[in-house]
Amino acid sequence: MNDLSSMTLRQYYLSFKSISGILAGLFASSPLTTWVFRGSTDVCLFPPLGDAETIARAALALFAVGVTYAAFHWRDGLTRVSKRAIMLTMLFAIVSFFVYLALFLRFERRVDIPSEKTAVFVTVGSERTPFADSNFPAYSDEDMLRARGPYEEQVRLLWTYKSLVIARLALYISYCGTVLGFVAAFSLGVIPETRHVSQHGR
Repeated sequence: MNDLSSMTLRQYYLSFKSISGILAGLFASSPLTTWVFRGSTDVCLFPPLGDAETIARAALALFAVGVTYAAFHWRDGLTRVSKRAIMLTMLFAIVSFFVYLALFLRFERRVDIPSEKTAVFVTVGSERTPFADSNFPAYSDEDMLRARGPYEEQVRLLWTYKSLVIARLALYISYCGTVLGFVAAFSLGVIPETRHVSQHGR
Protein backbone atom coordinates (compact mmCIF):
# COMPACT_ATOMS: atom_id res chain seq x y z
CA MET A 1 0.00 0.00 0.00
CA ASN A 2 1.24 3.46 -0.90
CA ASP A 3 2.58 5.27 2.17
CA LEU A 4 1.11 8.56 1.02
CA SER A 5 -2.40 7.26 0.43
CA SER A 6 -2.45 5.36 3.73
CA MET A 7 -1.24 8.16 6.00
CA THR A 8 -3.65 9.65 8.48
CA LEU A 9 -4.45 13.31 9.08
CA ARG A 10 -2.74 13.03 12.47
CA GLN A 11 0.46 11.71 10.89
CA TYR A 12 0.36 14.50 8.35
CA TYR A 13 0.11 17.29 10.93
CA LEU A 14 2.73 15.64 13.16
CA SER A 15 5.11 16.04 10.23
CA PHE A 16 4.73 19.81 10.46
CA LYS A 17 7.54 19.68 13.02
CA SER A 18 9.83 19.50 9.98
CA ILE A 19 11.44 22.52 8.29
CA SER A 20 8.78 22.50 5.55
CA GLY A 21 6.03 22.40 8.15
CA ILE A 22 7.53 25.21 10.20
CA LEU A 23 7.79 27.40 7.09
CA ALA A 24 4.18 26.60 6.19
CA GLY A 25 3.14 27.54 9.72
CA LEU A 26 5.06 30.83 9.60
CA PHE A 27 3.32 31.90 6.39
CA ALA A 28 -0.07 30.68 7.63
CA SER A 29 0.22 32.66 10.87
CA SER A 30 1.76 35.79 9.31
CA PRO A 31 -1.55 37.71 8.99
CA LEU A 32 -2.04 37.44 12.75
CA THR A 33 1.57 37.80 13.92
CA THR A 34 2.11 40.96 11.85
CA TRP A 35 -1.06 42.34 13.45
CA VAL A 36 0.22 41.70 16.97
CA PHE A 37 3.67 43.12 16.24
CA ARG A 38 2.64 45.72 13.70
CA GLY A 39 4.68 48.86 13.40
CA SER A 40 7.40 50.02 11.05
CA THR A 41 8.22 46.41 10.08
CA ASP A 42 4.61 45.82 9.00
CA VAL A 43 4.52 48.32 6.14
CA CYS A 44 4.76 45.71 3.36
CA LEU A 45 3.61 42.66 5.30
CA PHE A 46 -0.12 43.32 5.03
CA PRO A 47 -2.00 45.81 2.86
CA PRO A 48 -3.80 48.62 4.72
CA LEU A 49 -7.51 47.89 4.25
CA GLY A 50 -9.13 50.42 6.53
CA ASP A 51 -12.03 49.14 8.61
CA ALA A 52 -11.89 45.72 6.89
CA GLU A 53 -8.33 44.95 7.98
CA THR A 54 -9.16 42.92 11.09
CA ILE A 55 -11.60 40.57 9.39
CA ALA A 56 -9.33 40.32 6.34
CA ARG A 57 -6.43 39.19 8.51
CA ALA A 58 -8.54 36.61 10.34
CA ALA A 59 -10.03 35.32 7.08
CA LEU A 60 -6.60 34.86 5.50
CA ALA A 61 -5.35 32.93 8.53
CA LEU A 62 -8.38 30.61 8.19
CA PHE A 63 -7.79 30.27 4.44
CA ALA A 64 -4.20 29.27 5.16
CA VAL A 65 -5.29 26.55 7.58
CA GLY A 66 -7.72 25.37 4.92
CA VAL A 67 -4.91 25.13 2.38
CA THR A 68 -2.87 22.88 4.70
CA TYR A 69 -5.94 20.63 5.03
CA ALA A 70 -6.51 20.66 1.27
CA ALA A 71 -2.87 19.65 0.70
CA PHE A 72 -3.51 16.53 2.77
CA HIS A 73 -6.29 15.51 0.39
CA TRP A 74 -4.08 16.20 -2.65
CA ARG A 75 -1.72 13.45 -1.49
CA ASP A 76 -3.14 10.71 -3.78
CA GLY A 77 -0.84 10.38 -6.75
CA LEU A 78 1.66 12.91 -5.45
CA THR A 79 4.47 10.35 -5.32
CA ARG A 80 5.47 11.19 -8.88
CA VAL A 81 4.25 14.75 -9.34
CA SER A 82 4.98 16.24 -5.91
CA LYS A 83 8.01 18.19 -7.14
CA ARG A 84 5.99 19.61 -10.02
CA ALA A 85 3.10 20.53 -7.71
CA ILE A 86 5.47 22.24 -5.29
CA MET A 87 7.15 24.18 -8.09
CA LEU A 88 3.81 25.29 -9.55
CA THR A 89 2.46 26.52 -6.21
CA MET A 90 5.78 28.24 -5.49
CA LEU A 91 5.68 29.92 -8.91
CA PHE A 92 2.11 31.04 -8.24
CA ALA A 93 3.22 32.59 -4.93
CA ILE A 94 6.13 34.41 -6.56
CA VAL A 95 3.99 35.81 -9.39
CA SER A 96 1.36 36.89 -6.84
CA PHE A 97 4.04 38.69 -4.85
CA PHE A 98 5.22 40.70 -7.86
CA VAL A 99 1.61 41.61 -8.65
CA TYR A 100 1.18 42.68 -5.03
CA LEU A 101 4.38 44.72 -5.15
CA ALA A 102 3.24 46.53 -8.30
CA LEU A 103 -0.14 47.28 -6.74
CA PHE A 104 1.55 48.40 -3.52
CA LEU A 105 3.64 50.92 -5.42
CA ARG A 106 0.55 52.15 -7.26
CA PHE A 107 -1.94 52.45 -4.40
CA GLU A 108 0.05 52.81 -1.18
CA ARG A 109 1.09 56.21 0.15
CA ARG A 110 3.42 56.82 3.07
CA VAL A 111 2.37 59.59 5.45
CA ASP A 112 4.89 60.74 8.05
CA ILE A 113 3.59 61.76 11.47
CA PRO A 114 6.35 63.98 12.96
CA SER A 115 4.60 64.39 16.32
CA GLU A 116 4.75 60.61 16.87
CA LYS A 117 8.06 60.12 15.02
CA THR A 118 6.51 57.43 12.88
CA ALA A 119 4.81 56.89 9.54
CA VAL A 120 1.73 55.09 8.32
CA PHE A 121 0.81 53.63 4.94
CA VAL A 122 -2.60 54.34 3.48
CA THR A 123 -4.34 52.67 0.56
CA VAL A 124 -5.71 55.23 -1.88
CA GLY A 125 -8.00 54.88 -4.86
CA SER A 126 -7.47 55.59 -8.54
CA GLU A 127 -10.22 58.23 -8.78
CA ARG A 128 -10.61 61.33 -6.62
CA THR A 129 -13.93 62.64 -5.38
CA PRO A 130 -15.38 66.01 -6.52
CA PHE A 131 -14.50 67.31 -3.03
CA ALA A 132 -10.83 66.45 -3.57
CA ASP A 133 -10.79 67.88 -7.08
CA SER A 134 -12.28 71.18 -5.97
CA ASN A 135 -10.30 71.65 -2.76
CA PHE A 136 -6.96 70.05 -3.68
CA PRO A 137 -6.63 70.43 -7.47
CA ALA A 138 -2.82 70.56 -7.56
CA TYR A 139 -2.10 68.41 -4.52
CA SER A 140 -0.33 65.06 -4.65
CA ASP A 141 -1.88 62.09 -2.85
CA GLU A 142 0.60 62.48 0.00
CA ASP A 143 -0.08 66.20 0.33
CA MET A 144 -3.84 65.62 0.56
CA LEU A 145 -3.35 63.01 3.25
CA ARG A 146 -1.08 65.34 5.21
CA ALA A 147 -3.64 68.11 4.93
CA ARG A 148 -6.65 66.01 5.92
CA GLY A 149 -4.98 63.29 8.00
CA PRO A 150 -4.40 59.60 7.19
CA TYR A 151 -7.72 58.51 8.65
CA GLU A 152 -10.33 56.26 7.08
CA GLU A 153 -13.10 58.86 6.99
CA GLN A 154 -10.75 61.31 5.26
CA VAL A 155 -9.59 58.72 2.74
CA ARG A 156 -13.23 58.04 1.81
CA LEU A 157 -13.76 61.77 1.44
CA LEU A 158 -10.84 62.13 -0.97
CA TRP A 159 -11.21 59.01 -3.18
CA THR A 160 -14.34 57.43 -4.61
CA TYR A 161 -15.75 54.38 -2.88
CA LYS A 162 -15.56 52.23 -6.02
CA SER A 163 -11.89 53.01 -6.65
CA LEU A 164 -11.00 52.30 -3.01
CA VAL A 165 -12.80 48.94 -3.08
CA ILE A 166 -11.08 47.92 -6.32
CA ALA A 167 -7.64 48.94 -5.06
CA ARG A 168 -8.04 47.20 -1.72
CA LEU A 169 -9.47 44.02 -3.22
CA ALA A 170 -6.64 43.86 -5.75
CA LEU A 171 -4.05 44.30 -2.99
CA TYR A 172 -5.71 41.76 -0.73
CA ILE A 173 -6.21 39.11 -3.41
CA SER A 174 -2.61 39.34 -4.61
CA TYR A 175 -1.38 39.25 -0.99
CA CYS A 176 -3.55 36.19 -0.34
CA GLY A 177 -2.12 34.53 -3.44
CA THR A 178 1.39 35.10 -2.12
CA VAL A 179 0.74 33.73 1.36
CA LEU A 180 -1.49 30.83 0.31
CA GLY A 181 0.85 29.84 -2.52
CA PHE A 182 3.76 29.50 -0.11
CA VAL A 183 1.60 27.69 2.45
CA ALA A 184 0.51 25.21 -0.23
CA ALA A 185 4.08 24.67 -1.47
CA PHE A 186 5.50 24.00 1.99
CA SER A 187 2.49 21.88 3.00
CA LEU A 188 3.03 19.71 -0.06
CA GLY A 189 6.68 19.50 0.94
CA VAL A 190 5.60 18.00 4.26
CA ILE A 191 3.80 15.07 2.61
CA PRO A 192 6.86 12.98 1.58
CA GLU A 193 8.24 13.39 5.10
CA THR A 194 5.08 11.94 6.63
CA ARG A 195 6.13 8.40 5.85
CA HIS A 196 8.97 8.79 8.38
CA VAL A 197 6.42 9.67 11.07
CA SER A 198 4.33 6.60 10.21
CA GLN A 199 7.41 4.36 10.27
CA HIS A 200 8.90 5.62 13.53
CA GLY A 201 5.81 6.07 15.62
CA ARG A 202 2.30 7.39 15.97
